[in-house]
Amino acid sequence: MYNEIKRQKERYMSEDIQTQRQTQQEMMRLRAENASLRKYVERLQQTIRGLNDLHRSLDSITPDVDVYNLIHELLNHAIAAVGSENGSLLLLDDDSGELVFVDVIGASRGKLMNYRLPKGIGVAGDVAEKRQPSLVSDVTMEPTFSPMVDKHTGLQTKSLLCVPLWDGKRTIGVIEAVNMSTERSFDTDDQEVLMLAARLVSLAIVKAERVQSQ
Repeated sequence: MYNEIKRQKERYMSEDIQTQRQTQQEMMRLRAENASLRKYVERLQQTIRGLNDLHRSLDSITPDVDVYNLIHELLNHAIAAVGSENGSLLLLDDDSGELVFVDVIGASRGKLMNYRLPKGIGVAGDVAEKRQPSLVSDVTMEPTFSPMVDKHTGLQTKSLLCVPLWDGKRTIGVIEAVNMSTERSFDTDDQEVLMLAARLVSLAIVKAERVQSQ
């Protein structure tokens, strides 16, 4: 009888220790997740403030204002907000239908500036034609993805987020964010942030065109 009670006690103690370990591991995981989430929210808030400041700058666009620098800042803020270190602004060449890399954030800048994508090629081409955003978690599963840019740069695209730029019925181009800088995947919140940036970039381009034509 004593031995049976002893075995039961040892079993309960073992189960209790295992439960405590599992609880501690879960608490550590939640702390790490909360810390990561706080950093993301702080970065997002900082970016939104930056975008708001740049939005106010649109009202002061004149022929003397460096619109390219303004757009570069918009792109920089947006790419950082979605947790990526690589992004591009591609504008539509109305004559050829090609998308032209006019601004690039990240390691591919040297190779991609002024690089041209043929009409309708890749996720960017598809987004420009349909004027609908595309959130791709795994490019190997995306039928519209083209390896053309990767072959040109030597880098590997794993995931991407692409949103259109437009003014009324006119397509202006697209903004792309490529590969997350953390384990987190692009999500619909990131898409909303990039769409906001796209609207601001579109406004800046259209207003600059109007100012220059005066």
